[in-house]
Amino acid sequence: MAALLADHPDVRHIKIHDARRKPLGRSFRVKLWPSLIFLRDGVAHFQIARPSPKEIEHGLSLITPPSP
Repeated sequence: MAALLADHPDVRHIKIHDARRKPLGRSFRVKLWPSLIFLRDGVAHFQIARPSPKEIEHGLSLITPPSP
């Protein structure tokens, strides 16, 4: 994860501990861990559970502007 995020310095990665009966996880319908939710301006653009590196790159591409 750190290596993939190194190519996207403007993206903040916030790790949140979630467990049963926690409202944040339930609000995103998280059922499997780890789950990644790619947000931009408060809007979820992509959500994936147990992602592969390729899926993480796809999520990052959806929330970051293309490089010049």
